[in-house]
Amino acid sequence: MSLSVSGDDLPYAAGPLRARPLGNLAAVSMGVVALLVLAGSLAFVRAPQQQAAPTPAATPMARATPAAATAPAAVPERTAAFRLEAPEIDKDPKIAFDPPLPSGGRQETHTFGAFDNGRPYLRLDILQPAGEKLGNSDFFLDVARHAARAGLGVVRIGQPTPLVTRAGAFEAAEIKLSLREGGVAAAAAGERSCLAVRLVNASLSMEMAGVACGVGTKPMDRRALGCLLDRVYYLPSGDNRALARSFPRLEGPGCLAAAPAGEAEATKPAPKKRAARH
Repeated sequence: MSLSVSGDDLPYAAGPLRARPLGNLAAVSMGVVALLVLAGSLAFVRAPQQQAAPTPAATPMARATPAAATAPAAVPERTAAFRLEAPEIDKDPKIAFDPPLPSGGRQETHTFGAFDNGRPYLRLDILQPAGEKLGNSDFFLDVARHAARAGLGVVRIGQPTPLVTRAGAFEAAEIKLSLREGGVAAAAAGERSCLAVRLVNASLSMEMAGVACGVGTKPMDRRALGCLLDRVYYLPSGDNRALARSFPRLEGPGCLAAAPAGEAEATKPAPKKRAARH
């Protein structure tokens, strides 16, 4: 038994076929669902990549900063090992230090007054320990070197004679000095007669040398200079016991003060006795 269907038998009316409203809704829903699934897939794929990439707002890792440069160690302040108090010349003497010598010696310079003002002037260079400097040059060359360090030139120098002090016998000689060329007020200062002194003590390994000028163009009196050299003392902060014993501190009147009345009277010639009349 066969069935045949003709166009006349179709239950639909003639004309184009159209989707039903429910079919349209189903198709649209399926499309929306497909788009949502695709968008979710894309978001899932991109999320790991974004996590792996560094974010601009992320704080960069702190770099290890190099340690701050260590400040150079402060050079210890140098202090004098000796002291001389001569307020009659200068209440505030100048003390200077030379760089340490290769042998380990240290030299300090004590300056009282100024050479170019016509008033008493004293400059002492003290070296200790002297090391190889002991006996390294004769008196004349050494005095000229010390004078040059003070900016002075030697015009003439006499023969040295002993000047006895409690620290030993100095070599002392009259010397005529002038400011070296280019010195301050060289023309006004002119030449001055002074005393040059030097003590080289091998047992104490020290040297003391310098020049001493009196008032005007006169050299300093030998007695006054010997008194000043006796007043040089080793500071208690030093650690050299031999120097402390040889250079103790002394108290007494100023070295450049006028001679006591007793001495002045002694220097006056005794009055002549008149012969008795008979």
